[in-house]
Amino acid sequence: MDIRELLQVNCDRLLNQYEANLEGALDLQSILIDGVLPSVTDELELDEEQTDWTKEWLEDTQAIFQIMRKHKFTRSFAMDSIRKNIVWRIEHLWPPKSDLHIPELHCLPDVRDPLGRPILVIEPAALNGAPDAVQPLFIHAMERLRVHLKVLNDASDKTSSPSLQYIVLLDLQKLSMQTMSIELFSWFLKELIPRFPGMLAAVFMLNFSWSHYSIWSVARRILPASAVSRVFFPSQTELNKYFTPSSLPKDYGGDLAALSVLNNALESKRVHRARVPEAQSPEAQSQATANSESSDPSSGPTVSIGTRLSPTSANNPFFGYPASFSSGSSTLHHGRKRKRDLVRTLLILLWRRWHRHVSACLWLVVVTVTVRQLFSKRIVYSSAGAALLRGWWTSAFAAL
Repeated sequence: MDIRELLQVNCDRLLNQYEANLEGALDLQSILIDGVLPSVTDELELDEEQTDWTKEWLEDTQAIFQIMRKHKFTRSFAMDSIRKNIVWRIEHLWPPKSDLHIPELHCLPDVRDPLGRPILVIEPAALNGAPDAVQPLFIHAMERLRVHLKVLNDASDKTSSPSLQYIVLLDLQKLSMQTMSIELFSWFLKELIPRFPGMLAAVFMLNFSWSHYSIWSVARRILPASAVSRVFFPSQTELNKYFTPSSLPKDYGGDLAALSVLNNALESKRVHRARVPEAQSPEAQSQATANSESSDPSSGPTVSIGTRLSPTSANNPFFGYPASFSSGSSTLHHGRKRKRDLVRTLLILLWRRWHRHVSACLWLVVVTVTVRQLFSKRIVYSSAGAALLRGWWTSAFAAL
């Protein structure tokens, strides 16, 4: 079975599952929005903006369907997973960063694969930074992909099949073992991908060489067999046969413009509505227009993700609570001061202050128990040992 036949079978199976379980997904959405969301809002003390943002995710029918599919359409398991995902999203994706610039991620504009899926080009470069600095970038990138699929489906004809997945061209030319963190790569496959299930239909590995084999060996051990079967190492002929040159950039032997000059569908200009006073002068309107244009992510500088501050960092103005630093200001990471964060910090500080004493006491207990066992086996049960113990006992009482 060639690439086209295999992907056609998988695509047909997925669309059939979607049609068969769409009503169940819609019913689950109603339960989540009307029942689960209010309770989670009270539990996490979410404000109105956070609640609306969470509701928007719950209204993503395709995302809810993928979570149900991951749990074999067992409603109770899916609901539990979605509830946990709400908490995770608040902790890691709030506040949203819609203007984030991710140059390594490129969605080809107005181009689909032969089965109607959007084509995503990923050019990973150096991925060996500190996990706390790089992981948020991955998380927000996956969220950007989910939102883009939702935008495509909302704008499409309701009678057509939805876009449930991406086709990925993974260009490894700039990646090597020297610039790749295996720990980060494993985290991405084990921890992050399950948070956004089912979004990748297939991955075409481009510019793959022997130096990348160790990376692939790690992925092959982590990924399930069904996912491994959807990873391809195509030749240029096989790539052109599946995609056709009209849907590939010039970088990969296609007829489209080079990737560096192609528009990125993930970074299309967004409309920002601003409140303008009725009596505003033309000069003020011009200034407002200039400010609006300068805030456009396509014309402005790259926006970096906020740095996460440790609760015990000397630079954290909310000492004891996790915080984020971005654009020159610090904010609480969870939007409020949680008691469990403070308790966790106090335990950490207590351990840092007394861990040597505690460790010494534990070692003393271990040594004492060991000596007592050896002593009891070799001395206590002997006649000489018993006489010696009686002598110690008598002398101890005599001293009192």
